Amino acid sequence: MRSNAPTNNRTYQFRKTIPETGRVPNQKATLDWNRILKAAGYRSQFELNIARTLTENKVPFKYEETKFQYIPEPRNYTPDFYLEQSDIFVEAKGHLTKDDRVKMLLVKKQHPKIDIRFVFLRASNKIYKGSKTTYSAWCERHGFIWAEGSIPTDWYKKNGKR
Repeated sequence: MRSNAPTNNRTYQFRKTIPETGRVPNQKATLDWNRILKAAGYRSQFELNIARTLTENKVPFKYEETKFQYIPEPRNYTPDFYLEQSDIFVEAKGHLTKDDRVKMLLVKKQHPKIDIRFVFLRASNKIYKGSKTTYSAWCERHGFIWAEGSIPTDWYKKNGKR
C-alpha cells in the first residue's frame, strides 16, 4: 500500500467505540427534557425545579400570570412565581443581566407596595465580568430579599418576612 493511498472508512479511526464508562450519550433524553419544559410552560430547568418543590410542599402558586406595567417606555414585567398565601412575587434568575437590573429597579420604584424577591441559581456570580459586586450584594444594596437555589420555606408562610 502506498503512503498517500486513501484510507478505508473501516479503519480503526472511523469506528464508533463505547467509552470506558460503558455509557453511550443519549440524545433522546435531551429532546424529551426540552419537550417537558415546553409542555409545562417553564422557561428553564431551574424554574421547573422550583415549581416541583412548591408542588411537593403543597404551596399554592401561580406561574407568570400577573403583569406590572412600568415606564419610561410602557412595558410589562411578568414575575415568574406568585406565592398566594404570603403575597410574594418570586423572580428565578440564572443570570442577572444589566437589562434585568434596570427593569427591576424601575418596577420597584413604580410599584413600591409589591414584594418582589429573587431566587438565584448561584448568588455568588458577579454582575459582570471583572466586577466585585455579586448578585446577592446587588440585591442587598437595592433592598431586594434574595435566596440561593430554592425558595426558603419561611417565604411560604402568611407574612413571608425574613
